[in-house]
Amino acid sequence: MNHRIIRRSGITMAITALICTLLLLACKKSAVKKPMNVGAVRFESTSYTIENNSPDSLTVVLPFSLPIEEDASITITIDNSSTINSDEYAISPAPSSNKLVLQLAKGSMETSLKVISKNNFEGDKLLVLKITEATGGLSISNANNTASITIKGEPIVLPEINVSLNTISFGNVAAGSTSEPRTYDVWGVKLTQDVTVTASSNFEISLDGDDYSNTLTLSASALNIAPMTVYVRFIANTGTNQSIDGFITHSSAGVQDAMISTNGIEYGNALPGILIHSDDFDYGPTAGLLKEVTDKWPVFSGTLNPIKYIVPGLSYPGYIGSGIGGAVVTENGSGSREDNSTAFTPQNSGTIYVAQMINIASAASGDFFTSFRDPGGSYFNRIYVRDNGGKPQIGIGKSTATVAYSSKSYEYGQTYLLVHKYDFTTGVSSMYVLSGEIPLIEPATPDAVTSTGSGPTSLVNICLRQNTTLLTATFDGLRIATGWREAVGK
Repeated sequence: MNHRIIRRSGITMAITALICTLLLLACKKSAVKKPMNVGAVRFESTSYTIENNSPDSLTVVLPFSLPIEEDASITITIDNSSTINSDEYAISPAPSSNKLVLQLAKGSMETSLKVISKNNFEGDKLLVLKITEATGGLSISNANNTASITIKGEPIVLPEINVSLNTISFGNVAAGSTSEPRTYDVWGVKLTQDVTVTASSNFEISLDGDDYSNTLTLSASALNIAPMTVYVRFIANTGTNQSIDGFITHSSAGVQDAMISTNGIEYGNALPGILIHSDDFDYGPTAGLLKEVTDKWPVFSGTLNPIKYIVPGLSYPGYIGSGIGGAVVTENGSGSREDNSTAFTPQNSGTIYVAQMINIASAASGDFFTSFRDPGGSYFNRIYVRDNGGKPQIGIGKSTATVAYSSKSYEYGQTYLLVHKYDFTTGVSSMYVLSGEIPLIEPATPDAVTSTGSGPTSLVNICLRQNTTLLTATFDGLRIATGWREAVGK
């Protein structure tokens, strides 16, 4: 055998085997798939806010770290830490069972969703979204995989009771009587329990102005719809002259109380007084001079122009000294004029009252025609009259100080019942000019009052005085007492 031929044949076979091996390896290599690039998904921000009453939707963007190389999806879960209710917001695309799935096309670089508030709640609510699954060419980023959205609602309105007034003042109310009613409104906001209204002592409340009590119950549902009117009155029945403070309290479970402060002044309670002195000027049927018809009014000053006694006297409906006997007339003018006085039991404490009928015929710049006198002869509680635009204006001066005139208008030729008093405790002089029914209780507000000037330590006389200014006054029915009722004869 030819050895050269055998060697060539072996080489050929070896080359053939090598080629087959290389081809096999090439086939295997071509069968291995090229690896895919995987991107990460995240929220663009971890915190968002939707403002109160915003009509616009919030766009939440989720970017990818790489373009996705095949179709993919993301699952976003509404986290249990959310505080907002499902009917208070909307998401697009809409979730199902607290999850929404975003389908993504190959080549996408980001996706997004929209959130809108329905603006139907109070306060701030929280919506928490969390990426919980990614498929295809996406993975979940380790950062920004949760987003918190604060959705602001209407300001929080707490349940409350509202009242239209903070204070109700009834002023002065005579002892043993009831004030005229006052009214106020009460209404509620988000009340769930009825409101109990309670008035403190000496105050009563009503819903109709007829039936009064210390306690009312108001319907919560009615108060939430519209205000309700409550009537209030003050009862002056303590038997003591005093200012009485109180409250009307409005209460409901879980709500702060609403309070109205109330005040009323009870007046007219007094210890029984005594009548110290009286004089109806019943000195006979013939007119003349006062010093000649009686020795009860001696002259203490002046030498000419005596005070006159006239008949008949003055009348005032309901007054105990009305229409009895005569009266006296003081006439101011030029020259020396006599002044007369009468004594009574000296007074140096408590309160002393003087009641008398007066009728003013003329007046000018202002002067007094009657007053108290102390043991030294000083005048106190001077009763002044001046002309004010054609009408007499009546006032009182504690001593020589400024006169306090009544602001009311009076008439020349009309008879009035004038009561003045001096309080030794307070040093206050007060005057009342009555033209109608005589009250059983001293009126709460004097027509004129003053504390200006020096005060007496004792009072012993009532005087009738004539001066040089123009003033003519008739005086009748004198009563001096330590109480109102005794002075006016009630």
